[in-house]
Amino acid sequence: METVVLVTGVDKREMVREALTILGEEFRTKVRKARCIFIHPNLVNYNNPNACTNPQAVRGIVDHISLLKGDQILIGDAGYHDTKQAFKVLDYQSLKRSGNIKLIDLNDDKIIQSFAYTRDLKKRPIGFSKTASDSDFLILVVPAKMHTFYTVSLSLKTHIIGSQVVPKSPFGIHARWPWVHTGYKSAHLTLADVYQEYPADLAIIDGTSAMQGNGPSDGETINLGWILASFNPIAADLLASYLMGFDPKNIGYLYFLHQKRLSPIDVKELDIIGPNPKTLRKKLLLPDSYPEILNWK
Repeated sequence: METVVLVTGVDKREMVREALTILGEEFRTKVRKARCIFIHPNLVNYNNPNACTNPQAVRGIVDHISLLKGDQILIGDAGYHDTKQAFKVLDYQSLKRSGNIKLIDLNDDKIIQSFAYTRDLKKRPIGFSKTASDSDFLILVVPAKMHTFYTVSLSLKTHIIGSQVVPKSPFGIHARWPWVHTGYKSAHLTLADVYQEYPADLAIIDGTSAMQGNGPSDGETINLGWILASFNPIAADLLASYLMGFDPKNIGYLYFLHQKRLSPIDVKELDIIGPNPKTLRKKLLLPDSYPEILNWK
C-alpha cells in the first residue's frame, strides 16, 4: 500500500517538519544519498500570494535537509508570470538564512525534449526543465487548489506544467495553455504520460493554504487545517482531491494513472498515517467551468 502522512495544525513550517519526521529514515536516507536536491514550489502568480506556495512550507523542508547535509539545495519554478519577481514578493530570499539555497527561474533553464498532446492526441514537442529532470531527489511542495481546467491543481500539475519551458509571450507571460489546454482529455493525458517520463520523489500538499472556486489564481482562499506528504505524489494527489470533496475517479490524470496501475484510485487502498480523512473532508466550491471539465471522460 502507498503511504501518505496526514498532519493537522496551524503552523505550516512545523506541520511540514512533523510530516517529514514521520516519514523517518527513508526521507533521511534519500537526502543523504541525493547528488542534486530540487524543491519545486508553485509560483504561478505573485500578484496573488495565496495562489503560491508559502515559503514557510518550503522552510520546513529546508530545516530537515540542512540538519543532514550542507550541500546546495535548488528551489525553482517556471512561473506563469515573472518567477524572479515572485521570489522577491514572496520573500523566498529569506530561505537562504535556513540553508545553502540557490533560487532558479526555470523559464531560463536549459531544456530537454518533452511533449504535450494536441486535441487529436498527437504529441507536440515542448521543452522541459533540465534541472527538474536531472535532480535525483525532486520534492514538490504546493498549495491545494481548484483549477478551472484540470479540476484540481496539486503536485503533479505543478511539476509537469511548472517544468515546461516556453517563450515569453508578447503579453509578458509564460503561457503553457496553448500547448496543454487543447482539450480536457488531452490535458489530463499530458499530465499522466509526461509524469511517467519525469516522476517526482516526494510531494507535500498544503491544505492550510487551499483555494476553492476559480483556481489556480482567482479563487477564494480557505484553511482546511491539514498538510500531507507522500513518496508517491500520485497517492498524495489522490488523498488531497478526496479531502477537497472529490471522488478521485473524477480527476482525469488520476484515473489514467490508475489505469496504468501506477496508483490506487480509492483512499481506502492507501496507508494513511494520521487522522481519519473522513473527519477532515470538506466539499469546496467548484470552478465555474464544472462540470464541463468532466468532458475528459
